[in-house]
Amino acid sequence: MLPCCHHILSSNERSSHPSSFPWKHPDNLPPLRDEEFPSHIPLLEKYGLPFIIDIHSHFFPEYVMKRIWKWFDGVNWEIAYRENEVQRMESLSKNRIRYFTTLNYAHKERMAEGLNRWVFETHKNTEGAILFGTFFPEEACLDYTKRAVDEYGFRGFKLHCEVGRLDLTRSDLSSTFAYLEKRKIPLVIHSGDAPLPGPYTNIRYFKTFIERYPELKVIVAHMGASEVWEYAELLEMYPELRLDTTMVFVDFLATGMEQDPYLKIIERYPDRVHFGSDFPNIPYALSHPICNLLNSPLSDEVKRNVMLHNSARLFGISL
Repeated sequence: MLPCCHHILSSNERSSHPSSFPWKHPDNLPPLRDEEFPSHIPLLEKYGLPFIIDIHSHFFPEYVMKRIWKWFDGVNWEIAYRENEVQRMESLSKNRIRYFTTLNYAHKERMAEGLNRWVFETHKNTEGAILFGTFFPEEACLDYTKRAVDEYGFRGFKLHCEVGRLDLTRSDLSSTFAYLEKRKIPLVIHSGDAPLPGPYTNIRYFKTFIERYPELKVIVAHMGASEVWEYAELLEMYPELRLDTTMVFVDFLATGMEQDPYLKIIERYPDRVHFGSDFPNIPYALSHPICNLLNSPLSDEVKRNVMLHNSARLFGISL
């Protein structure tokens, strides 16, 4: 059994052990915990944003989440929101993230169906939760994916190619992808090779995959880092392909070093990029990525699209 909340740090405290990943400004780190009045709230009011939709937030059963945190501890990756789930929900509300996805993923067989059941039973009545599930290449994959859509009302699914050592081109996933393509159900896919590469994270696997399912609604996590430009080129060819900003425009350089040039991609495809945070497994407060995007040179309209309107349209959320 892993200890619960065994080293929560205050906003002024940091681990004395350096992270395996670099910081942009190592002598001036962003706050680790929320301020009493989060610094991005005035910016939301400035740009007419009543709230934010986070397309990349994680929800696991507590025992699974603690194992994930244990891995992060091994690379000295601090967890800003190392709290119980009720407290984490309060943090989202405090930061005016009114809608959020329940992303999780499986790394072995006979795990995904249980995760989907947990999401449904735990969050079917959670205000603001956009129910997401997952699946894994196994015999019952299509059956429990259909159940998640038809019975549970799931709005999307998450796949993690590095953690699950998942080859998107596997033939035993083809019927599930074809079903989701036909039903127009979105997928958030971590297929890039950052922060760590996997055997199937190179974009060549993703290209083969998207060629087979050109109308599948896919949101590429982390803008495909660290192959951002390669994924951006695909946006021109696949109108249902999208990117999320998760851990890209931040001072923690786990997903790449050069960030400012990526703003050009957002300006070029203002309707195809969504705000994501990676909550709760981030080594800074939620205000950090939000402020960085809202203080960027992006136009006011594009900022509203990224933080709110694009995801609202994708999920049919009324504004």
